[in-house]
Amino acid sequence: MGSSCVSCNRTFRSEEGLRQHMRDSPAHASNCETCNRSFGSAEALKQHLRDSPFHKQPPETPLDSFFRSFPTFVYDPSLPPSTSYARLRRHQGWRRDDTASQDAWTRYQDALASELRMWFGSEDDLKAWHSLCRAIGVTPLPRTCRQCEQAVRRTHVNIVDLIEWGRRRGGDTDDARVPTFRNEAELRTYTKKTRKIFRNTLEHDNVVLRHLLRHIFGTRR
Repeated sequence: MGSSCVSCNRTFRSEEGLRQHMRDSPAHASNCETCNRSFGSAEALKQHLRDSPFHKQPPETPLDSFFRSFPTFVYDPSLPPSTSYARLRRHQGWRRDDTASQDAWTRYQDALASELRMWFGSEDDLKAWHSLCRAIGVTPLPRTCRQCEQAVRRTHVNIVDLIEWGRRRGGDTDDARVPTFRNEAELRTYTKKTRKIFRNTLEHDNVVLRHLLRHIFGTRR
């Protein structure tokens, strides 16, 4: 007596034959349309949906919290932080010297600093160094923090670009890098043109701040 697959109207000589059919037949595959992948069982699909980074809801970051604190502002997390802030400023109708504008700027800068620490960590963290090296295109990745420091020395890069890279890539891929500049003058021109401004801070406990922060505007924004 054979084993039958009712949905396919097929009979197999053994239970093993039926199990193989259930495992391999496209008719019984569970599909993930987002990833364009098929799985042999509903359980395999569930595991994929549970474990794949593509299906994990990204946590709300400090910048997300800042922009979403304005109820009438339509926030798009996929946009660069500097673009979102410019949109917010227009939406709120702020003038440069308004109290509300100054308060928002301070909160925005605090969110940038928190986000930077989230993506790039501390100076003695090799993973943080590797994220920075990936962001600026250092290959192969150095093996020690000291070697990483030597590799990024004299690099000129915009801090907000680094934060955007972390938000977009999560620090785990090598397929994109941020722009780098030959000297501080080129970086200053780029920063002023794009308004990608990161406030100088004395708290240089972060790998990026300690080694890559440049004085673009002095004490003024």
